[in-house]
Amino acid sequence: MVVAIKLEEDQLPTLRRLDARDERKLSDSALASDAEVFGDNPNREKAITKAMGCYPVIREVISYIDLNSLDALSSTCRQVRVNLLQYRKQLIKSTLRCENEVVISCIEHRYHNYLIERENNSRNQGVGRCARDFVDHCRRCDRVVCRNCVIKPPSSALLRCRHRRMCLMCSQIDLSSLVNSRSASFGPTLSYIWHPTVNQSGNFSKTYFCSCVSDRIWLCKACGRSVCSADQDYERIWKWCTRYLPSLGAINNSIGDGGCGVPCGLGENCAKAREVEMEIDCDAEDARENNLDYISGRNTSRRCSGGSSQVGPGYKRHEIEGIGGVMKKKLVKIVRVGASVSEWRDDSVVDNFLAKERDGSARSWCAWCRKIIPSIADRNLQLSTQD
Repeated sequence: MVVAIKLEEDQLPTLRRLDARDERKLSDSALASDAEVFGDNPNREKAITKAMGCYPVIREVISYIDLNSLDALSSTCRQVRVNLLQYRKQLIKSTLRCENEVVISCIEHRYHNYLIERENNSRNQGVGRCARDFVDHCRRCDRVVCRNCVIKPPSSALLRCRHRRMCLMCSQIDLSSLVNSRSASFGPTLSYIWHPTVNQSGNFSKTYFCSCVSDRIWLCKACGRSVCSADQDYERIWKWCTRYLPSLGAINNSIGDGGCGVPCGLGENCAKAREVEMEIDCDAEDARENNLDYISGRNTSRRCSGGSSQVGPGYKRHEIEGIGGVMKKKLVKIVRVGASVSEWRDDSVVDNFLAKERDGSARSWCAWCRKIIPSIADRNLQLSTQD
């Protein structure tokens, strides 16, 4: 069935020449519309929005954030969104990427190198492909990992195991002095991390404090496994100390006297750190150094070629006879260790060690993010100082 409709003829407007009065009206309306647009968008002439319109500047900024942060940045104001939309495709490709993401390139990588790289990344990579929408730095090693390559959110029981007891001086010293003393790095793998100093007034930001409870735990797979094993070892040490204390009827074994106690959680950055000789198994040390060199991409051919002078016995490497007549090599190194921590009466109760650190009565050290966990008194003092 067809429905026929008769349409009326539209009358075309008569064309006439514009006079000076009409042209003046059109120009006034155009100026009024421009003024209205400028009034609705006051950020168009600001310096920060003009910088966002420059491609080299915005590309450098985007290289430090992920896709979620890019979307949040575009939602700040209208002019920033307009500036970002013109480089949309280029900026999406320039966002922060996970280090475990393998970029296949026929020019830069051969197929054999690609297989080796994929096999190494599969050890520390999560299930599935790497994501681009949620990428951040690991709290411990500062590696860039995505949400698929981090550990699952730990339970509250695991969060309680991250505390490390400080020595008497580190627990009583001013927080500003303690943070200033930590301007050095933590170990050879974190030599590029720099902790800025704090003013003497004590007003420093919360970035120096542990935020593992309030924020999301962002640890890569390798750091997640290492911190879990370190927490278990630290817990076993305190269990052994509580079982062999003289108050429990055991013989006085001088735990905590001299260098026999549990070291301070700050380690080499302790206020009363000292240098001691440590014997390390050469096989384990060489394997660890080779693994670090392989991960960092450094050339290990020099060590392999000159192994007779470095791996053999010498001034630092000593040959000793082990069990069964097996010859072993020990490496003697001078390392800095923290002072021995003090033992409290509450530690005599089995499975009740580190009770003051966990409830906030004493200052402690977080072994996950390597930051200070202030006590309740420290937080109150900081709030009173800011007021």
